[in-house]
Amino acid sequence: MKLTLELRENAGLQWVLERLSPMSPFGRTAARDLRWYGPGEEAALEEELDNVALSMELWNAGASRPQELPCGCGGAELDPAELKDAASALRGVTKQLPLFHDIRGSFDRDPGVPFDLVELFEIKHFLVTLERLVQAYDAMPALSGVTFPSLAEALDLMDPDGRRLPTFTVANSYHNDLAPLRAEKAKLEKAIRMTPDDKRGPLLEKRRVLAVQEDQLELVVRQDLTGKLMVWKDRFLSSMETLGRLDLIVAKAKLALRFGCVRPTLSTDKSITLRQVRHPQVEEDLRNRGESFTPLDLDLGKGCTVITGANMGGKTVSLRSTVLSLLLCQCGFFVFAQSAALPLFHRVELILADSGPGAGGLSSFGKEVHLLDKLLRETKDQFFFVALDEFARGTNPQEGAALARALVRHLGSLDCVALMTTHYDGVSDVAGAHYQVAGLVRDIQGDEGDDPRKRIARRMDYRLLPAPPGAPCPRDALRVCRLLKLDDTLMELFQADL
Repeated sequence: MKLTLELRENAGLQWVLERLSPMSPFGRTAARDLRWYGPGEEAALEEELDNVALSMELWNAGASRPQELPCGCGGAELDPAELKDAASALRGVTKQLPLFHDIRGSFDRDPGVPFDLVELFEIKHFLVTLERLVQAYDAMPALSGVTFPSLAEALDLMDPDGRRLPTFTVANSYHNDLAPLRAEKAKLEKAIRMTPDDKRGPLLEKRRVLAVQEDQLELVVRQDLTGKLMVWKDRFLSSMETLGRLDLIVAKAKLALRFGCVRPTLSTDKSITLRQVRHPQVEEDLRNRGESFTPLDLDLGKGCTVITGANMGGKTVSLRSTVLSLLLCQCGFFVFAQSAALPLFHRVELILADSGPGAGGLSSFGKEVHLLDKLLRETKDQFFFVALDEFARGTNPQEGAALARALVRHLGSLDCVALMTTHYDGVSDVAGAHYQVAGLVRDIQGDEGDDPRKRIARRMDYRLLPAPPGAPCPRDALRVCRLLKLDDTLMELFQADL
């Protein structure tokens, strides 16, 4: 599945990824091109989650103030001394990750074009850094599927004196003629320094000839080194890919620890169960305003579940929180919840008609229809999830309600799980399940001079409560308008027409 920028931004995944902290260029590449674990790849996903859990345990054990890990983390079965050593080894790995330079481009070259001296320096620097990282990695419990191919021969080739310094020069040992030529050149340079300026001409010319010969020998050496190193091209590229995966795993672990995320379990009955799910982007925004986020509980089965409720009651946030949880899980992340049991989908979509660029100049309603039609055409014979926010609100209410009901019935006949918010009555009658936002249930006095948005937030109960099919949509528009201090004359006309 392609994680488009619009989907990442609308769901909040982009916000999460911006707080991910891979340390190497290979880890940053892996974070930009996340693997999607679809149906049939449950074992591979569990392996990735195992790796994140182990990394969390080791990273937490090495922290100055270890925290209590959520359920599903750990499992390395190490005694305290072993755990301390393994945590130290992981820290050793992370000290090396930022030192890597991206040398992938050097191996994308035409045959016969030798590496230049800068590229040879970068390759040796990579090999020396990789050896140090692998030594640290070998001292910790291995992550599943994270193994490095041997490049010992390549390092010995680039470091003939065995000093393991991250520098490079064309050593005399690379060519039999280099040592005598350089000795003669050094002797000549000493003679030049001891000769008056007006008599240096012949000596300088001889030095120029020797320098040309040295350059030619070094070119022969570079061509030879290039040929030998390119034999190991696949191992180099495999090592870079493995470094990216290792870096990303550690970054996922640190993110999960930072935000108190939980390991998702994989449901086998195509149902979604979320307990105390949070949307971290919204949560942070509320916290910065001195407010708090209300975690949500959701149970979704096959077919379409409908959410109704007051304006500004958080219905859209419930969609975004659900989609974000699914995207994170299927990319091998822990999720922002107390617990989560999720199936694997071939595709997950969030349709917000008012977000992002339109589809060929269509209206918001036209864009909804376009995106929905595209999804339904592309997911035939696939198990998918779709979340729709106030579907068909951009057309007249009678047709919109009829279309929303038809869509709910149609989704109920497909191999999918769907979640739709609506203000239309009668839509929940044909839904698989129905939730309502608890709504404006708090009666508070004495804050008439405060910010209207905060006045609504104080009175709003954002919890999602199970509701019977066909339960009427809440009628809170009048109260919301009052709290937002709508013009008195307009309010009187509005109330008279109810």
